[in-house]
Amino acid sequence: MPSYSTGDIRNIVMAGHMGTGKTTLADAMLFASGAVPRQGSVNDGTSFCDFEKEEKEHGHSIFSSVVRFSHGGRQVNIVDTPGSPDLLGQAISCLPAGETIVTTVSAQNGVELITRRMMDLAASRHLARMIVVTKINAPDVDIKSVLEQIQATFGRQCLPINLPAEGGSAVVDCLASQEGESALGPVEDYHANVIEQIVEMDEALMETYLEGEELDPAAVHDTLIRSLNEGHLVPVCFTDAKTGVGVQELLDIVTRHLPSPLEGPRQELLLGDGEAVEPFEYEADSSKPLVAHVFKVATDPFVGKLSVFRVHQGTVTGNMTVLAGDARKGIKLNRVFNLLGKDHAEADAIVAGDIGAVAKVEDLHIGDILHDDHAFDELHIKPLPFPTPMYGLAVAPKARGDEGKISSTLARLQEEDPTFKVGHDPQTRELVINGLGELHLRFMLERLKNRGLEVETRPPKIAYRETIQAPADGHYRHKKQTGGAGQFGEVFLKVEPLERGQGYEFVDAIFGGAIPGQFMPAVEKGVKEMLETGYVGGYPIQDIKVTITDGKSHPVDSKEVAFKTAGKYALRDAISKARPVVLEPIVNMEVVVPEDAMGAITGDLSSRRGRVQGTDMLPGGLVVVKAQAPLAEVTQYQSMLKSVTGGQGSFMMEFSHYEPVPPQVQQQIAAAYKPQGEEE
Repeated sequence: MPSYSTGDIRNIVMAGHMGTGKTTLADAMLFASGAVPRQGSVNDGTSFCDFEKEEKEHGHSIFSSVVRFSHGGRQVNIVDTPGSPDLLGQAISCLPAGETIVTTVSAQNGVELITRRMMDLAASRHLARMIVVTKINAPDVDIKSVLEQIQATFGRQCLPINLPAEGGSAVVDCLASQEGESALGPVEDYHANVIEQIVEMDEALMETYLEGEELDPAAVHDTLIRSLNEGHLVPVCFTDAKTGVGVQELLDIVTRHLPSPLEGPRQELLLGDGEAVEPFEYEADSSKPLVAHVFKVATDPFVGKLSVFRVHQGTVTGNMTVLAGDARKGIKLNRVFNLLGKDHAEADAIVAGDIGAVAKVEDLHIGDILHDDHAFDELHIKPLPFPTPMYGLAVAPKARGDEGKISSTLARLQEEDPTFKVGHDPQTRELVINGLGELHLRFMLERLKNRGLEVETRPPKIAYRETIQAPADGHYRHKKQTGGAGQFGEVFLKVEPLERGQGYEFVDAIFGGAIPGQFMPAVEKGVKEMLETGYVGGYPIQDIKVTITDGKSHPVDSKEVAFKTAGKYALRDAISKARPVVLEPIVNMEVVVPEDAMGAITGDLSSRRGRVQGTDMLPGGLVVVKAQAPLAEVTQYQSMLKSVTGGQGSFMMEFSHYEPVPPQVQQQIAAAYKPQGEEE
């Protein structure tokens, strides 16, 4: 067993916009704690967090990583996450690993898109939150304006617990001390603000404070933890990781003031399925039955597939058999590891509250719950709000003979990233990969190449759908005589449109055996075939109710193939009369740009058939433009945005719904459609 207990553990998820210095800060904390003999550098490719080949080449985080160190008798796990909007899925999947999210804000750039997004997500998951202002020693920074921007964005509960001093070359404590001066004014003013914010959570403590009596440190700590857990206080502290300013003080803050797994907020676990689901309360107790959660999967060149998990309850040991979700067969864990970046140290046990990893277990996936009791078979974590990957590329292997290899390699990449999806479109016969943006897929293609597989890419065909807008009747008689046994089947049906998103409904309304029961599956098979091949442009038909109303059969010539054909072409007949329409995917967009570019962006979105739904002003001269637009019009949006804003804009896009295309677009789609020949 480890030398520390659950109460000694601190788990923090490091997040923030790309370029804010969170990985540099994590490396500085590792070095300052004595966990590593040198300070890693992102720029030099020696970072302990950014150790993958792609990360070294690009100079920033692309994947999440786990590092650990000891300080002040505490064991600290840092989960470092990427900060690009295109890599948001990697960061979201790590949220359940920590009690506290530490978001970094650059003193040079202020609050940026991913910082806002991750702070909002952490609040929705009821995590404790802390903000670290980085790069305070950089030239021409205005620390006061940055703090005002933080408070304007996230609320007045964002209060400093230390302050920059001596021109950014030092920090002073304003939580435990009220003496001295800082770059932001007298320390006692900030001390009073943060203490008053804490004692507001406890009437007795507030009374003691107002009476001028000395506060009990233990009571203040307990109330501080409660303030963090309930979002009543979001501590702000200051560092400059490259020069080491504030790093030692940050280590002390993490180990003294942030919640342990015993004190922190519980992850929202649910037991059951459907309407029977109910919250599951676990205890951060190593002696209880096991409950752990897999939040990261990676492929290590030396140990193979590596599954990283957070233990919420119980203990994981080597040579242990566990269950994953509702799997009936147990999984043998040969060895378990502690992680420090790319290094794996074998551990005797991973106790409640700790983070560990297991290698060479193929049946584990992100989101799996590990347990050792069949009573927990339906236990799962509250679904994480992953954005829908909408940016796509059709891929094909460059080298002949790699057709089989590409599927398995892409499947591996899909396991590692919850927002990277792979699919085969039966209509277009394309192998399509989808991600959150151009940058996301570029990294995935690099990773594919580094694993020995090069591919050719092209824009995929848009995933249109079809539906109907009115009820109609359809009929088809299939009769074929070829000299021997004939074929006969006749089907009458009617179609009705369903609400958008309802899918497909098949109803057998036959009475009196007009179509014998054994042929009804063949009729439905023909109906489904027609739904898959489409009518207007060859796209799948959805949101339709098909009711079989009548038919005829022949005692000798009726066969399944005859009724399949009759069902297919009866539906085709009905759809032709039901005002068929092509549907296109509509995406929600959130575009963050400098204020002076807002007019150009809104005008461009309108030219792309987009609908601007509102704008929000952000501190720092930024504006968020919220809009909906057809996916077909924004597939190459990233390059346009970069051109208009000089690289200062960013955007996020996720699927919203399907809606009919304009008539002129439908005419173009129909004209380009070349259906296969009619009935053979």
